[in-house]
Amino acid sequence: MKMKRFYGLCILLAIVSMTMAQIPYQIMGTWDNGAGKTVYLQKYITADSLQAVDSVKVAQDFSFALKGQLKEEQRMAISCTPRNKAEIFVSTTPLQVAIQEKTITDRKGRTRDVCKIAVKGDHEQDVLKSGEELSTTASFFQLGKMITLSQAMDSKDTTAMDSAKYKVAMIDSLITKSIQTYMDSTRNDVASTYFFERYLMTNNTLDEVLAFYGNLTDRVKKSAPGLALKKKIEEMEQVNVGGMAPNFKLMTPEGKELSLYDLRGHIVLLDFWASWCGPCLAEVPNLKAIYEKYHGKGLEILGVSLDEKEAAWKGAIERKGLTWKHVSSLKGWKCPIAQRFKVTGIPRMYIIDAQGKIIAQDLRGEKLAQKMDELFSK
Repeated sequence: MKMKRFYGLCILLAIVSMTMAQIPYQIMGTWDNGAGKTVYLQKYITADSLQAVDSVKVAQDFSFALKGQLKEEQRMAISCTPRNKAEIFVSTTPLQVAIQEKTITDRKGRTRDVCKIAVKGDHEQDVLKSGEELSTTASFFQLGKMITLSQAMDSKDTTAMDSAKYKVAMIDSLITKSIQTYMDSTRNDVASTYFFERYLMTNNTLDEVLAFYGNLTDRVKKSAPGLALKKKIEEMEQVNVGGMAPNFKLMTPEGKELSLYDLRGHIVLLDFWASWCGPCLAEVPNLKAIYEKYHGKGLEILGVSLDEKEAAWKGAIERKGLTWKHVSSLKGWKCPIAQRFKVTGIPRMYIIDAQGKIIAQDLRGEKLAQKMDELFSK
């Protein structure tokens, strides 16, 4: 009996030891002419917020060192001012940081200090940086798509619209190829998981995200960032096809509160859009045709606007003749409902059945019309 207790205690101690395992980090660097200034190591609390976990003053010889332990390897940030930071992948591999500061003057004669932060580490650091750059570039191209379509619509020129659609198709092809190349080459790199959170999960369908996730190696999936990614994907599944759409309440243009569940019993087309979104407005003729055809048979369209200005939101509804139901938080991309539905690219549409289950998403144009025909033919 004593021997069994001894072995039981050993197993318990081993489990506790594994649970309390720490990741030692070492960040060495220099800050040109930065003696006496402070360098901060920050942890991501959310995708947009940081919290300082360590700091150090730069020595008289302009050098500094940050040393300590963390519970797990992770993406963090090294910063010299609130506006100037660089993402780093903190693990047991030492990092080298070089900070250069200069003063710049804008066109109005105002000056401000800007820090350039260069980081050298292992391959994971390179993967993190290239993922950040790809995300920024792809997001820039996505914005370009919106502007291109918006300008073509304003011109009301069919030739210009055809040209815009061709350009958008080319941009989509370029983005898709770049993402595929990055994911194929980083499937065994833990730092690639942050590209999932930063870009893939906000610009791709659940099926596409799951396909990329399935291509990751077990090493990545079993890492702390990999396990965190899996949890985020599970949350994403809840607001995708097969999940029950979560209820929400927002204000209508008339200043009344309307909830999604108020529309239970109807097939609902939930449309995330904005008055400034070219692709959203390009879809309006199709939505009008669908609404006119099926509203009398039980279809409701609920537009959730990501506008920030009430006048722009209401003006677009009136100007475009959007006669269906509308709500908005007027908080732009910080709309809590958009965040709950993982929306960072618009238009994003969900078809919800009479019982509140999501049965389709991200359909547009002819495919959206065909799906409605299919639903109401039953």
